[in-house]
Amino acid sequence: MEDNNTYKGNHHLIIIGWNERVKDLFSYFDESLSRNEMVLIDNTLEETSILPHSIHFIKGDPTDPQTFSKANIQHATGILITAELNQEEEEADISSILSLVASKGTNPSIYSVVEILTSKHVINARHAGADQIIQRSLPISRLMYDKLFERNPSIR
Repeated sequence: MEDNNTYKGNHHLIIIGWNERVKDLFSYFDESLSRNEMVLIDNTLEETSILPHSIHFIKGDPTDPQTFSKANIQHATGILITAELNQEEEEADISSILSLVASKGTNPSIYSVVEILTSKHVINARHAGADQIIQRSLPISRLMYDKLFERNPSIR
């Protein structure tokens, strides 16, 4: 029996986790969202009507290789793994790294971007095969610095 939730497309982007950052990311795509096929995997989202119509949603465990098979990861071009903010930072990083391992185990050549919350797990994400790492604390700190001195350079 075939699962209705299985994605059959090719050359798509897989996004792990539904949160405000992903919602903002979708807003950057605007009209190109319909041209870029995307699969969202999340195990907490209950109401899918809030998602853009062009997003294919799979409810599932993002550390389970079966979930990635449903997302047709073998034919995906990239994966974005976001940190679960409802977990402690350490636990969120471990979950992100496990998702990375599961995805790379299913498709070793997939381009991967992983959000890591703590600096100590950056090296572990690299060892697990992350192509790019977004260390959340660094850009926010830089943005705070830039905003602090943007209008008042005399306080430097």
